[in-house]
Amino acid sequence: MVMQPHVLALIPARGGSKSIPRKNIKLMAGVPMIAYSIMQAQVAHTVNRVIVSTDDEEIAQIAQEWGAEVPFMRPAAYAGDHATDLEVFRHALAWLAEHEQYVPDICVHLRPTYPIRDEGDIDRAVDLLVCNPDLDAVRSIAPAPETPFKMWFIDDDQRISPVVECDTPEAYNQPRQILPPAYLQNACIDVVRASVIREKNSMTGSHILGFVMDHNFDIDTEAQFLQVEQELIRRGLHRAPAVQNRKNK
Repeated sequence: MVMQPHVLALIPARGGSKSIPRKNIKLMAGVPMIAYSIMQAQVAHTVNRVIVSTDDEEIAQIAQEWGAEVPFMRPAAYAGDHATDLEVFRHALAWLAEHEQYVPDICVHLRPTYPIRDEGDIDRAVDLLVCNPDLDAVRSIAPAPETPFKMWFIDDDQRISPVVECDTPEAYNQPRQILPPAYLQNACIDVVRASVIREKNSMTGSHILGFVMDHNFDIDTEAQFLQVEQELIRRGLHRAPAVQNRKNK
């Protein structure tokens, strides 16, 4: 019998935010924004545990009220403006292994700044990783709004050079329609083997499968917040059934 992997959904939510103050718990259609990601993780069939990593007591309290675990507080060293996802996940995995002897097989990275997310996509992304043992990670992507083949670096002498090149000669001089399509990581769902984080010191490894989506609802500005809030209301997702305090599977 094939053993089912143990899947941890980790939602990083630090207290500091320069673009939108208290962004992770700002009310969106009357609900703290982080609650949407917690609910989606809880509904996903493949997820066994839902943990929020935060340095902020208020965020921790709200996360617990909506049913997430907060077994530790994130150290300030991993909560600054320059803290990386890798540092956050390595700390979480190390803490859980040391204090609970808990070692998940797969980590699902759900950012609280992406409130419109199909929980079925979480399951599909996990299943893709499970069914492809050669993969290190699955990352959600969406069509890039601009082609990178017409982007430039500029040096101190104002000389420019292409950001990327392809087989098409002088791609920057060619019609956009004939250039290879490019995709942007949309920050919706990242699924990675825990061993890749621990042993390869990476959030993706080198064998990454793209999970293509047609949307990008990541929020970094007030304007984006308002736009996504209106879309969430239009879709009726602010009336999602409450699943607070649901026990972990």
